Amino acid sequence: MTGFMSHGSSLVQTIIKISMRKRIVINDDMTTSFWYDWKKPMIASLCLNVVLGIGVVYMANIPERIKHVYHSVIVEEESKDMMLTDSGLTAELVANGIVLPNVAVAQATIESGLGKSKVGREAKNLFGITYHNCKHVAGHYGAYAKYASYRDNVKCYAHIQGKYLGNINGRYAEDPGYVQKLKSMK
Repeated sequence: MTGFMSHGSSLVQTIIKISMRKRIVINDDMTTSFWYDWKKPMIASLCLNVVLGIGVVYMANIPERIKHVYHSVIVEEESKDMMLTDSGLTAELVANGIVLPNVAVAQATIESGLGKSKVGREAKNLFGITYHNCKHVAGHYGAYAKYASYRDNVKCYAHIQGKYLGNINGRYAEDPGYVQKLKSMK
């Protein structure tokens, strides 16, 4: 190990000697010694450290810049359609007359992670609705319905809920005012 260290240190010394100007100095007692000019290597080292420091700071901020750009793209895409947040989805559900929008948001969270699942992103299907004939459905995505927008998906959900609630009175619920009770719980 000491042989390696001494070899390494001599290599460093050689590099330093090559990079510095060596001057012969005559001492007071008329002996000679060498004096190295440290000015150029120190300035070069300082410049190199400054450049590396700026590079490190810049590289440390790259993930934040990428995150900012990624976030901007997502927000721009969503703003054309609707915001895929609890509050954005709730507002759209209320605008479409959905009964118990908080339950629909919970269902969208379970089914697609509020649009984060593959079906949610690629088919714009928040609720896991299977393919059926409907004016809001744009096509197939496997067994699932594919929509042109998330708003169309919410409109389809409202249509399905309306059909379901229309069949509750007299068929599924004994209370003829069951649907009105559900609607009043908004």
